[in-house]
Amino acid sequence: MNYRPLFNNNEWDLFRSAPFNIQVLVSQADDERELEEIGPLLDILMSYSGNSFIEEVFQDTFTDTDTEEGENRLLIEPREALNQITAAVNLIKDKTVKKSIPEDTLDIFCDQLLKIAEETAEADIEGLEDQEESIIKLLKQKFS
Repeated sequence: MNYRPLFNNNEWDLFRSAPFNIQVLVSQADDERELEEIGPLLDILMSYSGNSFIEEVFQDTFTDTDTEEGENRLLIEPREALNQITAAVNLIKDKTVKKSIPEDTLDIFCDQLLKIAEETAEADIEGLEDQEESIIKLLKQKFS
C-alpha cells in the first residue's frame, strides 16, 4: 500500500525526520558528533523489512539523505528534535486509532527508533556514555 497520500507534507516530514532526530539527540548528547555515529541510522533505514508503513517511511527517509534537505535535518536543535519525535509518535497513535495504518505500527516504529538510538550510542568511539544513556532512557519513557 502507498501510505504517503494519506498524510499532508508536514505530517510526512515528521515521520521522515524522526530517524534523523533520534540520531541527532543521541550523537549530540556528549557534545561531540562523530562520523561513525551516522552508520547505524543508514544501516537500519536501508535494511528494515516488516511493517509496510515503516518500510515506506524509512525508504523515503533514506532517499532523502542524499539531498540538501536531508543533510539539513542533522542540524536541528535537540529540543526541537525531541518535539518532532513526540509529534510523529502522537500522529501515529492517532492514525492507528483511526485504522489508517496497521495496528502494530506504533510499537514497531518506537522499537526501530530505539534501535537507532542504541546503535548510534554504541557506535560512539568512547562507547555508551552517561549522556547518551540518559537520552535513551528518556526516549523509552516517552515511548511507553
